Amino acid sequence: MGRSRMPEGECRVDEVRCAVVGYGAAFNQGRSHARQIQETPGLRLTAICDLDPARIEAAKADFPGVAGYTDMGRMVADRAADLAAIVVPHRFHAPAALACLRGGLHVVIEKPMALTIEECTTLIEEAKARRLMLSVYHNRRCDGDFSTIRGLIRDGVVGDVFHVEYYGGGFGLPGGGWRADKAVSGGAFYDWGAHIVDWTLGLVEDRMVAVTGFFHKRVWHDVTNEDQVQAVIRFAGGQGADVQQSNISLGPKPRWRILGTEGAILDRGDRARARGGERGALAVRVRVHGYPAEFQVPYRDGEPMTYYARIHACLTAGGPVPVTPESARRVIAVLELAERSSASGHSEPVPYEDAWSGPHCTWPHA
Repeated sequence: MGRSRMPEGECRVDEVRCAVVGYGAAFNQGRSHARQIQETPGLRLTAICDLDPARIEAAKADFPGVAGYTDMGRMVADRAADLAAIVVPHRFHAPAALACLRGGLHVVIEKPMALTIEECTTLIEEAKARRLMLSVYHNRRCDGDFSTIRGLIRDGVVGDVFHVEYYGGGFGLPGGGWRADKAVSGGAFYDWGAHIVDWTLGLVEDRMVAVTGFFHKRVWHDVTNEDQVQAVIRFAGGQGADVQQSNISLGPKPRWRILGTEGAILDRGDRARARGGERGALAVRVRVHGYPAEFQVPYRDGEPMTYYARIHACLTAGGPVPVTPESARRVIAVLELAERSSASGHSEPVPYEDAWSGPHCTWPHA
C-alpha cells in the first residue's frame, strides 16, 4: 500500500491519533476498541464520540484526558484524530464511515462492513479516491477453533475441500434490542453471520459464482429479524458451502462439517466446552490403507489480538491492510444476495468476483 496520506498531507511515521465513534453499552465494543487502541504502541486514543452525553462521561472516566464529542461532524472538523474506528449499530456503519473518509480520516469499521454491496462499493471508491486506508474489524479470524480447521485444510490433511457446511441453531426467541430489529441490524445474518461467512470464505479460496438463499419468518413475531436464514454458495471450482443459522431448530447438527477428497472435519460443538474451560477438539476422519479412521485434534490457542498493531504498521510502514475492504465486501455480498435469492426464488450472481485472485487480506497461520 505504501505510505498512507494522512490528513492535511502529513505523513506520520511515529504516532497515529485515533477516535472511537460509538461508545454504546451493548457488549462494550466501543470500550474494547478504545482499550486495544490505547494498548497499541504508536496509536494514541484522542477522541470518543457518542450521541448520548452519559456515554461520553463514561468514556472520559474510562480514559481520562480523551476528548468527548456528541457530534461526529464537529469531531471531524476539529481534526481530533487521524483514524476513526466506527462502532455503531449496523445501519449507521456506512454513513458514519463515509463522513469520516470525506473528512480525511482513515477508517476501521466494526463488522459487518455495511448493509449492502452498494454501500461497501461507495466506501471503497471513496477511500481509494482520497488515498486513505479502509479496513473492517473481522477479529474472529484469530479464534483458535477456526485457525485449527484452516490449518488442517492448508496442510492437506483432508485433501481438496469440495464441501463446507456450518450450522448454528436452537429453538428460542432471538436476542432483543436493535440487534433483533431488521431495519437497524440488517437481519439475522448480519451479526454472527458476518463472522461465519468470513470464516467460510477463508476456507474456500476461490471465486464465488452464485448465492442461493432460504429465509424463514414463521414463529417469533415479537422481533423483526428472520427466524432462520441460509446461504448456499457456489464457487468457480465447483465447491459448495452451506451456512445455516436458526432460532427455530429442534434438530441439531454438527457445527462444522467439511468434506475433502481424502477425509472430513467435524466440529460437534466443542466450542461451547472450550468456553467452559475445557479443551475443545475437532474430529478428523480419513482412510488409512483403505480402512476408516478417526482422530481428535485439539483446538489451537487463539491468536494474540494484533489487529491494531497491524493497522499501525500499515499506516506508518507500508504494511498490508489487515482486512481489506474488498474481502469484507464479499461477506456482505453473500448476506445481501442470500436474502435477494430467497425473495426471487433463484440463485443470484455475485458481482466484483471476476477480479478476485485470492484472499486480499492476511490470515493467522497464512
